[in-house]
Amino acid sequence: MRDPAPVRNLPGERCRALATLVSDIDDTITTAGMLPASTFQALWALDEAGVRTVLVTGRPAGWCDHIARMWPVAGVIGENGALIYVYDRPQRRMRRTYLLGEEERREARRKLERIRERVLSEVPGCAIANDQPFRLADLAVDFREDVGPLGPAEVREICRIMQSEGATYKVSSIHVNCWYGAFDKVAGLRRFLADEGRDLDDPRIRETLAFTGDSPNDEPLFQALETTIGVANILPFLPDLRHPPAFITKQEAAAGFAEAVEIILAKRGRRPVPRPPG
Repeated sequence: MRDPAPVRNLPGERCRALATLVSDIDDTITTAGMLPASTFQALWALDEAGVRTVLVTGRPAGWCDHIARMWPVAGVIGENGALIYVYDRPQRRMRRTYLLGEEERREARRKLERIRERVLSEVPGCAIANDQPFRLADLAVDFREDVGPLGPAEVREICRIMQSEGATYKVSSIHVNCWYGAFDKVAGLRRFLADEGRDLDDPRIRETLAFTGDSPNDEPLFQALETTIGVANILPFLPDLRHPPAFITKQEAAAGFAEAVEIILAKRGRRPVPRPPG
């Protein structure tokens, strides 16, 4: 396994080929739970440069509807790949795609309720994420957003309970998400592209894609794509990743995202992203 190269070493030809930047949200384009002005400036700069942004996140369906409608993005893949929301602005219509059918989601919710009861009773200090009421397909257990932070032992115990119940789980920077069903962030991106008539397995398609992320639940996309960028706060997780990002920023979280976008646009021959005052 090679250490990620500095993002400034990103080849110019990859930047010029880029058509779609896929990105995680929490602690990748946000900092300490907030979305800074630099992120919106970077998203708009990408849009103006002809580069689409697709956000792929563990956040809930309710958030995805808002983001797809009101942010300069081409779509949102939510709940770790369970759903895809794309807002057609000319038609004023939201296209919603689900990787599980309604009956499958209903059965999954029944089984997730048992996991909910177990983690709350067996792992002191954790909580069900405050955005859980807006979720359709998964369960999010909070270990550092509005509680804690809990230590690695408690996080491992949450994961153990989920695994013992036969659920798939992924650890983000703030939550442990679990679900039943054959989906993840890569499956969600694959379906998003397929709906546009594109194949993720086609090398010509992959060379038009890049990904930015920050945590272990982004590893499937670090593995699936060639042009992958970790913001600097991923450094503590690198020893545990079999498939780390190819490049890494100097700065953490949203500042790292803005850094990566500025480098990409500069190597495409566009002016740098303007920095907010202060």
